[in-house]
Amino acid sequence: MKKPLLLAAACAMLLQACAPATPTREEPSAMSSSASTPTPGPASLTAYYWDLASATDASGAPIAALEPGVARKLRLAFTDRGLSVHGGCNTQFGGYRYENGVLRVASLASTMKACEQSLMQLDAEIGRRLKGELRATLQGDAAAPRLALQAQDGAVLRFSGVPTPETRYGSVGETLFLEVAAQRVQCSHPLMPDHRCLSVRERRYAGNGVPLPAQEDWHPLYQSIDGYTHRDGVRTVLRVKRYEWKNPPADAPSHAYVLDMVVEQETEAK
Repeated sequence: MKKPLLLAAACAMLLQACAPATPTREEPSAMSSSASTPTPGPASLTAYYWDLASATDASGAPIAALEPGVARKLRLAFTDRGLSVHGGCNTQFGGYRYENGVLRVASLASTMKACEQSLMQLDAEIGRRLKGELRATLQGDAAAPRLALQAQDGAVLRFSGVPTPETRYGSVGETLFLEVAAQRVQCSHPLMPDHRCLSVRERRYAGNGVPLPAQEDWHPLYQSIDGYTHRDGVRTVLRVKRYEWKNPPADAPSHAYVLDMVVEQETEAK
């Protein structure tokens, strides 16, 4: 007998929840003449996730309401569809425009969860700070980029860059659904004797979100799924992105899997 924990199959065919509208963006007419602090173009913004490293006011003092965002790694994500903010209580999202080293952000919309007061204040503060015109400065190199956003009142938000999967693997991800069996299986791994792999099969959904009968046999997955932690005894359906790894290290697989969303879970009775 199986006990359901979470069922969200009806959402499986949706795109990312709360995706923002397509922004208007323009290429800068000229780049900064300083080699150490060039202004970021669209490709630079979208090639990384940006984690909040510090937030200071015009006097250089830390902005108290944003300190939890430094500890939690409040994250900005720029895509061709817009800007989103993760790591507080709610996800915030909206359009943006970049032109001549200036990032213009409209007022952000938000999901509507209730959380502890410090996270609600974090959401309110970052929403207030990420608005209007911000001078954008990119420093560092491709391995450790840093982004600074300076407001007209002198406040500065500094971020460290983490490569997106597209940047890391050098390809565009393919979305698919993987069902992960409750128990791992014995598998042959050249570097790890007695290794146990995830047992997976691909799943598909009808247009209305109803799962279709499985058409694929179970098979071992000889690698991990980035962002997913397996619990023995729990069957899971995941929405993942599969990337072709353009230049993998020696002995690494040619494809990489990254968790996009947990669609469905259920525990198996002992």
